[in-house]
Amino acid sequence: MIEISRDYLRYVVERLASFGSHPLGFRVAGTPEERAATAFIAGELSDAGLVDVAEEPVPVDAWRFEDAYVQTETRKFECASFGGVPETGSAGVSGELVLVGRGGRRELDRLDVAGKIALVEWQVQRLWPYHVGLELGLRGAAALVVTAPEGGPYYQAPQALGTFDGIWHAEAPPCVTIRSEDAAVLAGHAGEAVRVVLQAPLTRGAEAANVVGTLRGKRDDAPIVVAGHHDGWFRAAFDDASAVAITLALARAGLRCESPIVFASHTAEEYGIANSSYDWCYGAWYQIVSAHREWSESARFYLNIEGCGRPARFTVDAPPELARWSRQICRGGERDGLLPHGWATAEPTTWTEVWPFLAAGVPGVNVSTFTSEFDRTEYHTQYDTTDTIDFDYLAGIAEVCGRFLLEADAAADRLDFAARARHLRRAGFDRVDGLEAAHGRERFTAIGRGLHGLDAREAARYPHEQTAADVEHLQQGLAHVRAGATREAVRQLTAVGLNWLCTDLGAQAFRIERARRGKDAPRACWGALGDPDIGPDLWQELASLRGEPGARAPGAWLEQSLERHLANSRLELEGRLDRMEDAVRGRIPSLPTPRREDLPR
Repeated sequence: MIEISRDYLRYVVERLASFGSHPLGFRVAGTPEERAATAFIAGELSDAGLVDVAEEPVPVDAWRFEDAYVQTETRKFECASFGGVPETGSAGVSGELVLVGRGGRRELDRLDVAGKIALVEWQVQRLWPYHVGLELGLRGAAALVVTAPEGGPYYQAPQALGTFDGIWHAEAPPCVTIRSEDAAVLAGHAGEAVRVVLQAPLTRGAEAANVVGTLRGKRDDAPIVVAGHHDGWFRAAFDDASAVAITLALARAGLRCESPIVFASHTAEEYGIANSSYDWCYGAWYQIVSAHREWSESARFYLNIEGCGRPARFTVDAPPELARWSRQICRGGERDGLLPHGWATAEPTTWTEVWPFLAAGVPGVNVSTFTSEFDRTEYHTQYDTTDTIDFDYLAGIAEVCGRFLLEADAAADRLDFAARARHLRRAGFDRVDGLEAAHGRERFTAIGRGLHGLDAREAARYPHEQTAADVEHLQQGLAHVRAGATREAVRQLTAVGLNWLCTDLGAQAFRIERARRGKDAPRACWGALGDPDIGPDLWQELASLRGEPGARAPGAWLEQSLERHLANSRLELEGRLDRMEDAVRGRIPSLPTPRREDLPR
């Protein structure tokens, strides 16, 4: 049995939650509040007797939230904002309030937004505020006020005030978020002058820190690594002070493993770099590709801990090689009364820091008690407070996490590559000869780097899946164009790569957004590990088929263009399949090195 103190867990969560740049919280990478957190964590690791404790520098674009509001002649509405959004300063920006609905280009074409304040409804997840902000910025809007109305993807709890990483474009204006209840009142002031104030200075090239400390093992070997993240929005008690509390409690628990254990806490999980499509999970990415690049080929196992302790099902996001082992540990935890709300396994996603480690070549899992209901209602809102955590449950989860660490050495030697082969076949990839019989930690380095890809929306996929889907949609779209079935052609071509955005972004905005995606894009960060295929630019072709004003009329050029794009996508698909086959056979792809010009400075 691993001894875990619930009182110590509460102490850590409450201490971290006390650091904030605003009355509602906020400890963002590179700010004094984040560095207060790293100093506290380093002190706790030292007190636990760990060696080589350090606050390891991470270059970030620090965004410090201080204040935000919208003011009418008669009322002031409290607001928040998104990480990396440019501030207005204390003077703010003023303009006529205009209601733009979801803010797609068709809604905006009916409005004059130049010099005005746009009230935007975040109605669907796929059209993010940064998309709308880009389009509005190109049309001259002075600022955005974003609300998630009833039925929206986030912030659905009563009186919820929300935030996120911004993924903001340089061409977009300042933006604040507002409670949906306040937005309904503010909408009554449409046509009137309002003032938006956002005080959130952005310091480019600031220094944040990942914290590390080592518990020596029975042998001097490559380490097992466990981490959560200490940066957070609002009080960030659940997401992710709870994980740091588990990490620190385990560091004090007297674990003894064959291999050393590195206890770490990451910065910049929520946001770390401006003007990037990949601005989250930045601290973990920097650690595995720069500060501790050697871990990518040697670390035995990585345990990532996300928000835990809310009374909900315990979920382990595990790659196929570790899924069976993860289920065994969870069954034991449930049998021993540590997981009273049940458990499940799922596939890793790009929303947690296990993904950069997996894609760099380290076998690992992510654990959490996140739920879709929490995501929709209280995630990244002021409701992420200490009183939402069941500390008895958190102590049980900490013990389960300890079991993962204690058994990790053996698990790294028994990776289930046969499960990976089955998983690949289900994804339409059959070149898996010999994979079932593969073994050893080194083989996972090839699998991790060669098979962890991204689709055009940054979701975790195999490297061939987006391209294969694009080939199919291009074939179908071309066939419908030849048959004169315009509506079906549009439906198929819209599904290619990023082209679903053509419905809501104008040609210029789409080009700007598209140029910021992919492994070679500026500030690609962990996106370079996944090499996403963003697909061809079909904006003009779709505008032609839709008969949009000013678009080129359909003709032979349209078929020729689609044929060219289809041929290019087929070539791309073959290249991706060949590289995947190399990885399956054990050839280790190179690990992308951060480019100096892409790092904050």
